Amino acid sequence: MLRNYFTLYHAAAELHEQLAGGYLFEIHSQQKNELTLAFVTPEGEHLQLIVTVRSPHFSLYTREGLNRKNRNTAGIMTVINERQVAGVAISPADRQINFFLDDGHTLVLRMFSAETNMLLVRNGVIVDAFKDKRKLENTPFGETTAETPYFRALEQLASAPALFRQKLEESDRTKQLDRRLLAMLPGFDRKLVRRLLATAEGEAPEQLHEAFVALFYDLASPTPCVIENPGEPPTFSLFAPAEKDEARTFESVIDALNHYSRKMYRYLHLRERAVAMRRELTAKIGKLEKELNASAGHDPEEVSQRNERYGHLLTGMIGTAEPSSNTIAVPNFFDPGSPDVTIPVKKGLNLQENATWHFTQATKNRKKAEMQKLRHAELRTELDTLRKKLARLDEADSPDQLQQALEARSPSGKTASGKNRKEKEKTPPFRTIPISDRITLYIGKNSANNEKLTFDFAKPDDIWLHARGASGSHCVLKGAAMHNTSEIRRAAEIAAWHSAAKHSELVPVICTQKKYLKKDRKTPGNVIIEREQVFMVKPIKE
Repeated sequence: MLRNYFTLYHAAAELHEQLAGGYLFEIHSQQKNELTLAFVTPEGEHLQLIVTVRSPHFSLYTREGLNRKNRNTAGIMTVINERQVAGVAISPADRQINFFLDDGHTLVLRMFSAETNMLLVRNGVIVDAFKDKRKLENTPFGETTAETPYFRALEQLASAPALFRQKLEESDRTKQLDRRLLAMLPGFDRKLVRRLLATAEGEAPEQLHEAFVALFYDLASPTPCVIENPGEPPTFSLFAPAEKDEARTFESVIDALNHYSRKMYRYLHLRERAVAMRRELTAKIGKLEKELNASAGHDPEEVSQRNERYGHLLTGMIGTAEPSSNTIAVPNFFDPGSPDVTIPVKKGLNLQENATWHFTQATKNRKKAEMQKLRHAELRTELDTLRKKLARLDEADSPDQLQQALEARSPSGKTASGKNRKEKEKTPPFRTIPISDRITLYIGKNSANNEKLTFDFAKPDDIWLHARGASGSHCVLKGAAMHNTSEIRRAAEIAAWHSAAKHSELVPVICTQKKYLKKDRKTPGNVIIEREQVFMVKPIKE
């Protein structure tokens, strides 16, 4: 439902309340297919609207604070920078959010599934575009029109059963019922029509109308939520969750979209890491199995026993014969009555010297056999460890379980060497949670880990967080600055969860840059804070 007309309808209304009377600070794009619109609200607060194009997983969300564009990032549509926002509204008959500016420009967000784009329109002409600029620039802007706005048309159908029946009877009866409903219900998509048919008690017009009315009023007064069922990606919905669903509800659509975007980003980030790790584990398992199978046909212990037997047989023949070729046939006194044994010998050596050579080879192969046993034991242990780790990845059905599987260390206790050691040293020994594509939260695991995180790992300008007046994990936010209010608040919620006050309704969380911290020499484990900012947040598990 991310680009559903009704989601955008409520999002536009909420954006109007927040932005009307404020101004557009700048527009830029630092990620492929992602657009950032930076606004200043009438109250003087910075608010960013992030729009993702050509992605089935994201649509739009907001975050507090100001993330200035990088120096090497060009601004977009700079002609409208610092223009006042007169209002925000949904197109009455299409999935377009319009930002009306005081200089006569209109910024149009087209939220079509495959063709999401941002257009700058003036006097009915497209003067700039985020995508396909050359194709669209200076072309007429054709906004979809309808005799009656979508919402008004649906209200009329909801309040008039006879009109609903009439429209249904006038529809093309040669088509399936779902296609007829899709054609007569403006703003409805296939998912909403399927939901209507699933909740209707039958296909009679009265039954369909009753289901439609209930559905329409749920859409008009939604219960936005994010559903996070085990084994499934997070889902955004305008409808109240079912009893079986693990979900969180919100007062506003924008708040729900913000939460959904964070959860989906984390879900995709973890899945991407899991795919890479699964590929790596599978390759390692294949390599170890190949090494085990390669030695299956060669048993040094068997070769050692054969060499020793040859040595004894040759010793028993000393003085009775001498080799004349590369082999010699001798009686098998270990098994009287059996055929003679043909033994390979070295030319130029007598029987005693050949016996000595076979005894030496027996000793070498015995050592090889011992080394092979040890190596096979190591390989089997390592294979068992890798297979268990792969099984944990496959069995993980929630982001938390997946995170634990990704962070699980090898229980073998072996010290890494060479390249593996360097790779291990690059991985911080802290719990990590991605807040956004560039911002990561690191969480200490215990007292010693906290000190290492704060005073060894954190840089002077990194942001440090800790629940005030309660024991808990030290947290360090990397990639963010103090103006990234939305990300800091999210990190503070997680820091509150990782504290002794996690069950409180609200928790004060200290936020400061690491350069304002000092070790408390009198009380180990404590820090002295020279400058701080406090956020009152609700503890939320990541």
